Amino acid sequence: MMIIASVIVFLNVTLLEILVPGGPIENRDFSKLKGIVFWGFNVFLILLGVGSYIASYLLLVSSPHAILMAQVIAVLYFIVYAVDLASIFPKSPTKMSKPLLLLEIVNISMAIFLFLFVTAIR
Repeated sequence: MMIIASVIVFLNVTLLEILVPGGPIENRDFSKLKGIVFWGFNVFLILLGVGSYIASYLLLVSSPHAILMAQVIAVLYFIVYAVDLASIFPKSPTKMSKPLLLLEIVNISMAIFLFLFVTAIR
C-alpha cells in the first residue's frame, strides 16, 4: 500500500510539473504578477514539488512521518488547483485553455484521491 501511495504522490508532482508557465499546456500570461507575489508563488510551488519527491521516497521506505506528510501535500495540491480553478489566484488576462482546465480538474481529483488513499492506509 505504501508503494502505491508513493506512486500516487509521484503522479501528483508530475502532473504539477507539466503545468510550468510557458510550457505546452500552461500558456496564460502572468506578467502582471510582480515581486514578492511572483517569487513567493514560485518558491511555494518549487517547495511543494521537492516536498512531494521527499514524501514519495519516505512512503517507499515506510517512514512513520510519510503518511502525514502525504496528507499535507495532498491538501496543498488541492488548494493550489482550487484557487486557480476558482479564478482567485493567480490572475491572468489570458483565459484558461480547455486542455488546462481539463488537466486541472484531473489534478484536483488526484489530490483528493491521494488524501483519501493515504488516510485509509493510516
